[in-house]
Formats: sequence, structure tokens, C-alpha cells
Amino acid sequence: MKIRAQDGLPYVSASLTYRGRQLTFDEVMLDTGSVGTIFSIDKVLAIGVQYEAGDTIHRIRGVGGAEFVVLKRIDLVSFA
Repeated sequence: MKIRAQDGLPYVSASLTYRGRQLTFDEVMLDTGSVGTIFSIDKVLAIGVQYEAGDTIHRIRGVGGAEFVVLKRIDLVSFA
């Protein structure tokens, strides 16, 4: 995994695979203190990741405020 510094923050490239479809992000911030990973639903819709009946919804809080997120299990996450 190649870690790049941008504005003093670590970034990597990441690929998600969901139900046989793959999506690559060139700039993903590497947050070593985070318990999970969050991707924009607007972006992951391209490979079919969307809310489905039975999915868990959580409210998360951070410096920018609070958001609702959908928890999904992704088949594969890889970093380059």
C-alpha cells in the first residue's frame, strides 16, 4: 500500500468489490483512529451499494456535525 501525504494528511487508493462489481477511489484519507470506513452513497451507487430492507442505520458524529449512515458489508476492500 502506497501512502501519500496531501496537506499533511495520509491518503491511499482503495478498490471496493460488491456483488462482483468493482469501484476504485484514487484519494481515500487513511484515518488510523477510525473504527470503520465511510464512503459516499452517491459514489458507491455505481456498483449497486444502496439501502435495502433490513440494513442497519446509525447516526455518526464528527467535527462537521452528525450524519445518518447505512452499514453494509462489502465483499472486498483492497488498497494500492
